[in-house]
Amino acid sequence: MLIAGNWKMNLNSSDLFEFQKLIVNEKIEKKVEIAIFPQFPQLQLAKQILSKYNVKIGAQSCSSQLSGAFTGDVSADAISDIGCDYCIVGHSERREFHNETNEFVKNSASLLLSQNITPIICVGESLNIKLQNRTQKFIHNQIKECIPDIVSSSLIIAYEPLWAIGTGRIPKNEEIMSVHNVIFNELSHVKNLKIIYGGSVNLSNCSNVLKLKNVHGALIGGSSLKFKDFLAIYKTAVKQVI
Repeated sequence: MLIAGNWKMNLNSSDLFEFQKLIVNEKIEKKVEIAIFPQFPQLQLAKQILSKYNVKIGAQSCSSQLSGAFTGDVSADAISDIGCDYCIVGHSERREFHNETNEFVKNSASLLLSQNITPIICVGESLNIKLQNRTQKFIHNQIKECIPDIVSSSLIIAYEPLWAIGTGRIPKNEEIMSVHNVIFNELSHVKNLKIIYGGSVNLSNCSNVLKLKNVHGALIGGSSLKFKDFLAIYKTAVKQVI
């Protein structure tokens, strides 16, 4: 199981040290990983001060090109050089504000795999698609178009319905399980596949989400900025598997 905190464009180096103060007394279980995704300038420091506590480090995005004249982009090679374990690709905010397409996501994920970094590929439907009862078909198509042609292991899919991100609303249990089953069936050939849920996960609802059989963790936004809540969510995940 993986509990991942996407800090988005929040927090700075001093916050990393505050997080370190809290994590130093925590027991990180092997069966449940904990990972944080700070802004790019903090990645190196995060790796230096947190890896000793078994906290995994990940980047929030990755270029679809390995190198070249792409000002402002960050390559999979650079992310690998830092020592990142994970990288989020295809987050809805990147798709919306940076026009990242399924093809872009596929190329980025392929480059990450070539650098031995596990991509966390985000998929999810809009409210309009949900209301039209087209969620499963939409997710099926996203998976088909976003997954690299050659992948046998080390892959994580994050189901994040767009209408749930930052709204405080989450799908019903049966809705989450239904989508996760679609993803699993499409990627049953991938060894050690993890399918995690994201979208308004917090301390009050995390137990309900994480207890579901086909949920292998959570990608957490706002609640990951509240360090005590984030660690409490992690402890809830531990209880589910031990």
